[in-house]
Parts: sequence; C-alpha cells; structure tokens
Amino acid sequence: MHTAGTVFSFPGQPEPLYLAASQPLLKVYNITPSISGEPPFVLIPATSVWIKDNYITKESLQSQLTVYGTFDDVWTEGFMGCLVISYEGKNPTSFGSTTFDWLRSQGVSRVFISGSFHRPANEIIPIYSMVGTVRPGPFVISHLGDGTIGLAFQNVYRLYLDEYEAFLFGAIPDFVNGGWILTNITHTRDDESYSQFIPVPSRLTISNMHLPLAGTRFGLKDIYDARGLPTAAGSIAYQLTHDTPTKTAPSIEKLLALGATMVGKTRTSQFAHGAQPWEFVDVPYSWNPRGDGHLTASASSSGSACAIAAYDWLDFTVGSDTRGSVRKPASLVGAYGIRPSHGSMDLTGVVPLSEEMDTAGFFARHPKIFHEVASRWYAASPVANRLSTTRFPSKLLYPIDHFPVKSQEAQMMIDNFVEALQYHLGISAVRVNFTETLAPFLPNESFPDFQLSSNKLAEYRSWEDVGRPTTQEFMSRFGRSPVFDPIPEKMFTRAQSITDDDFADSVALKRAFRDALSEHVFKHDEESCSDTLFMYDAATGGIPSYRVEEFNHLSGATPFLLTAVGADRPAKLSDFFNFLASMGELPEVTIPIGQASYFSPLSRAWEPIPVAIELIARKGCDQMLLDLVKNLAELGVIGPVKVGRSMF
Repeated sequence: MHTAGTVFSFPGQPEPLYLAASQPLLKVYNITPSISGEPPFVLIPATSVWIKDNYITKESLQSQLTVYGTFDDVWTEGFMGCLVISYEGKNPTSFGSTTFDWLRSQGVSRVFISGSFHRPANEIIPIYSMVGTVRPGPFVISHLGDGTIGLAFQNVYRLYLDEYEAFLFGAIPDFVNGGWILTNITHTRDDESYSQFIPVPSRLTISNMHLPLAGTRFGLKDIYDARGLPTAAGSIAYQLTHDTPTKTAPSIEKLLALGATMVGKTRTSQFAHGAQPWEFVDVPYSWNPRGDGHLTASASSSGSACAIAAYDWLDFTVGSDTRGSVRKPASLVGAYGIRPSHGSMDLTGVVPLSEEMDTAGFFARHPKIFHEVASRWYAASPVANRLSTTRFPSKLLYPIDHFPVKSQEAQMMIDNFVEALQYHLGISAVRVNFTETLAPFLPNESFPDFQLSSNKLAEYRSWEDVGRPTTQEFMSRFGRSPVFDPIPEKMFTRAQSITDDDFADSVALKRAFRDALSEHVFKHDEESCSDTLFMYDAATGGIPSYRVEEFNHLSGATPFLLTAVGADRPAKLSDFFNFLASMGELPEVTIPIGQASYFSPLSRAWEPIPVAIELIARKGCDQMLLDLVKNLAELGVIGPVKVGRSMF
C-alpha cells in the first residue's frame, strides 16, 4: 500500500503496473438495488462509457471501446470487470438481445447505469441503477470504507518506468486539499540501483472537449512551484530551508486551466545555473536517449528535454530559459523548443536565476502540439505584437562566421532547410558576418566584456534572490554553511564582489543592447512583424558531445559550450549566439530538421545524432515564429519526431 494509493496489476500479467488512487474521485450512495447485502469488495476494475443511443447494442459498446483502445494507453480490456454506463438520452434506453451475452464474454460481472433505462426481464449480469456521472475511461470501484453503504470510484494511473531518470518524482491530484500528492514508487534493478515509476492518467478521464489542451500530459521543471509538492531547484539545502508551496505558479495554473495535466517534476541543474553533466551533485544528471545513450543534453532544463525525447506518454515538458536552457537541450535531443520574448509570462512562484533574462519555455515532439501549447500559453503576453501578420519576413540572416557546422551531413540538412524557406515562403538568405554586425553594440566591441556583463546579471541576482537567503536560513537552522554544487558555489562566490553599481551598469548595457537590436537589426514590419530572421545552430553541428567529461577527448567527440569557454582561449560571439535572444529579449524557436550519423567510440557503431536550427525574430513577434513552424509542418518541410535512440 502506497500513501498515494494501491499498486496493482491484472492476474497473470505482471506488467503493466497501475496505481489506484487512495482518494475517491466520486462517492455514490444512491444505488438500486441496494448493495448492503453484498460482501465488501475493493479495487474492482471498471470501465465507464457514455451512451446517447436509445438502444444499447454490442456494436455500440464495441465501437466505443475500440476508440478507447486506440486513443488511450492506460485503458485495457482488463478494466472490463464492471461496466459503468452514463446514459444521456431523454427517453429510457434498453438493451439489445445479445448485449449481455457479449458483456459476459468480456468478463463483465456487474453493470451500473446512470440515467433512465428499461430493466431487461432476464438479468444474466446484475444491473444497478445509480445516481452520479462518471467520466469515461478506466477506474476501480470499492465499497466505501467509512461505515456507509455506497461505492467509491477511484482514478487509475498507469505506472511508467522513468528509465532515463528524467524525473524527481511523480504526482497525482489531491482531491481533498488541492494541488498534488507526491509519489515515490520505485523499481529496483538487478544491480540494486533503482528507478521510479511515474503515474500517468488515462487520456479518456482527463479529456474535456471544451478545453484546448485537454488530454495532454506534461512534466514540470523543478523550479516551478506546484501546490503540495516540494520545490528543490536541484538543491538539497534549498529544499531543507523552504516550505512546501501552498500555491501553484501562475504560469502553471494557466496550463492547468487550458486542460493540460501535470504528471511529475523533472530534474534541473542547481538553481538553473548552466552546469555540465559531471557538475550535477545533489541531483544526478538525466540520460539523453538519442544516439549511443551517452550524449549530453546540456543545460538546466535537461531533465525536461530528456523526458520529451524518451517518453511517448508525455506531450510536452516545461523548462525555463535564461541563457539557453531550453534552446540548447532542445537542439541536442532533437525536439521543438521555445524561448519566448522576455516578459511574456508572469514568473511568480518560479525560482529565479536572472529576472532580466528569465523566461518560461517548453519542449514538444510534434509541431502541431508545439504550436497549440505556445499559442495558448503565451496568448496573454503583455509584450506580444497584436497586429496580424500577412506574410513572413523576407530576409534570413545567415552567419558565415558560424556556418558551416563541423558535420558535412548536418550542414547539408541546414542548406536544404534554407533552400526550403526560399522555395516555399520566399525567405531569402543573406550571408553576413554577424560578429561584425553586432560589434558596434558591444562594450568596446568586445564579446568577452559583453559576456561578463551578462554573467553579472545572473550571478548577482541568483545570489541575492536565492543563494544569500538560502545560506542564511540554512545556517540559522543547522548551524553550518550549506554545500552547493560546483557551479552555483563559484557563481555565488563571484557575486559577493559585484556591487549594486556593477549590477546597474550591466542592466543598462543589456537594455541598450536590446534597443540597438530593435532599431538596427530586427526592425518592425507591418506585414511580417519582424523584417528579419536570424538562424544558427545551438548544438554541436552534428558532432557528439558526451555526458562524461573524459569521453569528450575521444576521437570524433567535442566539448559542449554552455555559457563560457575554457581559460585557454577567449570566447567568440559566433560560438555563443544564444546570448543574442537572452540579452536582446528576443523570441527564439528550436526546430529539429533531421539527424546526422556519427561513429560512436562507445557503442562501436554508427549512431544517429539530432540536427536542429534556431530561428530568432524581433521582440514580440513570437506568434509569427510559431506560425512559421506550423506552416513548415503543413508543407512537409518539418514534422514530428519519435522517442528513443532515433528521431525518425
């Protein structure tokens, strides 16, 4: 017995496992004939159907159950122990002559009906009339255990193994207190290590035709507050010094109001700082399923990125992007991703890194879902351009200081994508040295100086908003200093030498850069919102980069750049075009366009590696970028990607 409910499987079928929630979704007391004389039963599998026909036949039930089996990954025929029929017609319904024979052949032992019906003369299966409507899908039914006569209908969740360790924990709704109940249902491997199971609700029971995202499931990066669930932000010290949230972040409330269902929290680097996989200490790094299984997934939203690339039971995953934490992981796992225009979303209830650059982003595998979620989630953005666009920008800035990428195969895909933009949408590539274009807008025309100012924005705010109060509270409670992961520790140390004036200067520089881009590079266009698009590769150009530091010294591998390079060479802007949207407050989308191949020194085989491109536009032109993705998908230029080793 788990505190969230009871784990069970069907006889003779050790898999899949299910969780029956401990809290009933519905209690039914008015049942005819009375069940008071029946022996108490618990966890009887049941299927709920809604019927409008005046005549219930084998065929009408079969057709609905066929849809269940096709649409839903939780419902199976094992849930046919009881059939619950919600009849919505005005006149009493009746049953076909062969209906009950068929139901009995399916293993149905009881039928419960809500609504008016003609009771058959010969009941070969007990039929009960009940008051109360149950949503379609699978449930379990139990006698009420509180001394009263009635039935409890309990939600059922399929338990999926988090084999890529993308999640911290699963979560199911708390119908008593609101919010969620944390689940920690584990699976022990032969080597005594373990993974956990994530409880996933039936798409049938969470579907509501009146809500645009109904039936979708998402994972949530653990820097967002969710009522009843701890927020740790990748830090044991932070979790020990912060109470469990009693409110859900407004940004996540929006997704819930749109009909989406959250299934658990995903892993993050500590405080969303840009850390390499080997620099994750408190919370181990997730596994990127692509290629040989040892590739990096980059930055702080890597847990959400690995989850969307690994699990087809998720539709999207929420991350955050300050200086690349959605865009880089999306590129590396081959998923759609977005960093919206800065200021698009209320970030109350989200652990901050730098309010000057923080944004709420997400990942998806399907361009249609990507467009739908983004269009709905950012619909109320206060910085969005509200004028309708009649065309796409005619100009695409193609940085010759950045391209070609290292893999010829990947570069061919990029070239084909550029040609498709021209052919289908009339977007022409303009070859530019973008480092030279941006140089006049950088301090002393120096990218390292520009990068230093950006670093100060993140370091100062993260220390003042998170590091300092966490340290003070930890020392107050435990009498010693907390231990942080290596990257936050370094950033917090540097932050303590940054003055208020230093920070103010960095803010002023960033806003001047933003204004310069708006005036000189990404100009307003009445027909296309932004007169220009900019593209680059946020990943590794089709060359493998690994989660283990030493592997990046193997033949054919390359180190992955986050927000800085090693001390042995100066940083080049052409390696860090992710700073453009972060410091310019611009919207940016990641578009997977294919996969190249590389010879893995680990698997000793040729492996696939994702290839993606980034598109950036003027601030507020997010919807134009989203519509561009939708248009390209409708034209067949891009499409959905699959989970697992290969995108296709």
